Amino acid sequence: MSLIAYRASDGTEIESFSVDQIEWDLMRTEPKGSFRMFGTDWPAVLKRSIRGLQHFAHASGYPGQLPSPESEEHQYAKIAVVRGLRKAGFQAWVERGGSTPDGGKWVADVLCRDQERVIAFEVQLAAQTLAEYEQRTSKYLRAGVKCVWIAKSTRYATLQSALAHKAQREGTELSRPGGILIIPGLPHMPAVPLKVPEKIALSSESLKVVVFQDEKPGHLSIGDFAVGVMGGALVFTPDRQWRWKGEPKATPFQFNQRAPSKA
Repeated sequence: MSLIAYRASDGTEIESFSVDQIEWDLMRTEPKGSFRMFGTDWPAVLKRSIRGLQHFAHASGYPGQLPSPESEEHQYAKIAVVRGLRKAGFQAWVERGGSTPDGGKWVADVLCRDQERVIAFEVQLAAQTLAEYEQRTSKYLRAGVKCVWIAKSTRYATLQSALAHKAQREGTELSRPGGILIIPGLPHMPAVPLKVPEKIALSSESLKVVVFQDEKPGHLSIGDFAVGVMGGALVFTPDRQWRWKGEPKATPFQFNQRAPSKA
């Protein structure tokens, strides 16, 4: 399942979520091979889910290993992030790829840039180890891209547990002000929890990110969160926590690289 493909005749990128239903249905009548999947160049099939999510999939018969399937929750999250960023005036793309100087490939769920910064937003709904978080983050950093993780609340809890064990192994004493356990974050790896609703209520608007101002959690739409990140609202504090600042003056993610091209 992918949100992008390209038109075989001229190479134009097509975003499934940017096409209205009437045009999508017309496109579905075009001959097989009219649209191709990025990365594999295999013919794309145009589909629409029960909830109305339009997407591309590989046509049957692909001889290689298909990319890991993504859930509708994941797709809705990517759409909400990219739409929020674009509405705020940023350049943003879904499923945009690039590479590190040593040739390592990556594909960001959403990539955003302004005049000086390039930030990847990664929505993590599946299980992933701390080593995998750090490995993937390192790949982005080697490419001059900051990576912000938006992890499903259960996955975020697992990540926090792994960070607590890491801190203890390194001899860091965990503090409990007011009885609340404070787990040190990583300055190079911002991560926040995502509340995913039941599927019956699933939509881009129903996905909420949990942010912390001091110890008090608050909720933002995932699109507003992404816009805030680009505005410098997510900062790493001296007590090694990622906190949300309502009226940020700092812009902590500074990069001078151009946005990576599609791999």
